[in-house]
Amino acid sequence: MKLNRTSIKKQIGRLIIFTAVMALIFTSVSGIITMYSIKEESAGSLTDQLRETVDGVVDGKSNLADSRLGLYSDYILILSDMISDMCDNPDRFTPEEVLPPDAVMENILSMQRYFTSTDVKREDVLDELCLFGNLEGPWKSIINKHEDVITNIYLATDKLMVCCDKNANLAELAPDGESYYDYRDMSWYKKAMNGDGKAVFQKSYLDSYGRGLMTSCSAPFYKNGKRAGVVSMDILITDLNNSIIDVSFGAGSFAFLVDEDGDIIASPYMKRNSNDFLNIKKSKFVDEEIAKRMLAGERGVDRTSDGIYYAYAPIRSTGWELGISIPESLILEPINRMNDSIRLTIVGFIIIFVFVVAIVCLYGLRLAKRFTEPIIALEKDVEVISGGNLEHRAQIRANNELGDLATCVNKMAVSLDQYINDLTKVTAEKERIGAEIDVATHIQSSMLPSVFPAFPGRKEFDVFASMTPAKEVGGDFYDFFMVDDSHVAFVIADVSGKGVPAAMFMVIGKTLIKDHTTPGTDLETVFREVNNVLCEGNSENMFITAFEGVLDLKTGELRFINAGHEMPFIYRKNGLFEVYPTKACFVLAGVENMIYKGGSCILEPGDKVFLYTDGVTEAMNANNELYGMGRLSEILKTVGDKRPDEILPAIKADIDVFVKDAPQFDDIAMLCIEYRERMAK
Repeated sequence: MKLNRTSIKKQIGRLIIFTAVMALIFTSVSGIITMYSIKEESAGSLTDQLRETVDGVVDGKSNLADSRLGLYSDYILILSDMISDMCDNPDRFTPEEVLPPDAVMENILSMQRYFTSTDVKREDVLDELCLFGNLEGPWKSIINKHEDVITNIYLATDKLMVCCDKNANLAELAPDGESYYDYRDMSWYKKAMNGDGKAVFQKSYLDSYGRGLMTSCSAPFYKNGKRAGVVSMDILITDLNNSIIDVSFGAGSFAFLVDEDGDIIASPYMKRNSNDFLNIKKSKFVDEEIAKRMLAGERGVDRTSDGIYYAYAPIRSTGWELGISIPESLILEPINRMNDSIRLTIVGFIIIFVFVVAIVCLYGLRLAKRFTEPIIALEKDVEVISGGNLEHRAQIRANNELGDLATCVNKMAVSLDQYINDLTKVTAEKERIGAEIDVATHIQSSMLPSVFPAFPGRKEFDVFASMTPAKEVGGDFYDFFMVDDSHVAFVIADVSGKGVPAAMFMVIGKTLIKDHTTPGTDLETVFREVNNVLCEGNSENMFITAFEGVLDLKTGELRFINAGHEMPFIYRKNGLFEVYPTKACFVLAGVENMIYKGGSCILEPGDKVFLYTDGVTEAMNANNELYGMGRLSEILKTVGDKRPDEILPAIKADIDVFVKDAPQFDDIAMLCIEYRERMAK
């Protein structure tokens, strides 16, 4: 029995007509019913919607202000901790005296000092002036980073103020060359000194230099656990206020900002040219009851008896309050025009329904034919291409999915042809890349000391090191060099990541550490300066764990510093290798201006120091088991009496036995130095 075959053209035509008619009927009936329902319920719905919307807006705006101002309160608390640490540890800082204001420094960002009275002499506070001078760099960095918001940073004690800004106050310069300013009764100083230790914001004010609306954020700092003074910054908040009050729900609606004393400090209807702001209790556009709730720090949406809606929410960081006012007439205006709109819509539905049904019936089959003809043509083109004629192209130029499909078919034919032609080129390119990586491997290996014995003329010590990269090039590195005739430095480090990026960062780190390790420079300074240089332009967010030691060949004193690296092993003569605990400071290239603290110990002739990267302890076998500290400790117990050039190969051989055929996932670097005898003094 032969089944009746219906063409795609007829199926599409019938589907178009049926779908169009049913869609029009459903849309028309649903639209009319919906409009009548809206007419009955729209007033209440619009009111509820407006309440939710305006509540969300005022909450979002207040949270925006809270988050932005919270950033600066975090800054001021960080500065408080930094200054407190300086006060408790002044010996870690180089004296840099803060000077009086100077006309030459006008409009140049610089550090300046002020005394509270003529009773305070420079000699009385010289230690503090020399200590606080170390803050100029960090303060300038913060101001330059936020130059559109933070205008200056300053700290104050009961005797002196140190300020970093561009406006040297030469008008107050006394004949003795000093400048005096008694601020001890100022709000920013008293509130912070007498508060609960948290960051506090001051009442807003207009900047005397014409930069706009300002506020100050202050917090106390400590010395030996006691409050020693206040650190503060002035913040330009004009743009923040403008973004907060930039709210409009129609004519007559507006937003306004009230500070903790009830003064309206921002409103689109205010023209301010002084610090005399209108108080909310005296304003004509804020309801009295609403004003009381706002001053109490409440949050809500209320309607007044005269038909005005108010939404308000507090800004927790400052104690300010944001308000939005909207006339009820704006909500009900659309309802008054709805009756005429419903009648016109019903007539329009009827006309459109009749017209569309006629058009669909007239052109439905014609459209179906137009859609199916390209499909048939494309089917024939695909048959030709699939038969092996890759030069053939589909000729459909329709600006729709069929045209896109034809384009894809043509691209497929071109791609297949191109793939066949390019296969040999790809193979050649792989060989070229492999050759270049071999060159990079050779370059990296040549940068690490690899000639042993490294110092054949020195009998006081012996050193040996090795590095096995996980890829062709790696990020682990080691180095050893003479700082001067009686001090030898040795370094081992691990760059985050692997491959070429890690190798490039390794070159930079190795060079910086060696260049900064100079005679007389303590390791804390070396790592602090290297860290700051590495942080500049570190867009890839890479970091380095490193351990550096400097051995005094005359005394046997080993000074060392650890930036997040593995603990070293130390072998005492006639004893065993044991882990030597060191304080691990923060990694290099992580955060600018980090403080690093090192340590020291005494080595006797015959003692050895073994250093390694985490590629040793984290070497993994086929069962996903780690080599670990335990196995490393065991192998070290058996090789303690051997030379450095015998210890490292023995450990690598033990790792290879453990790992077997499992792939190496991380670089492996090791270094061992032996203190053989004291250098003659």
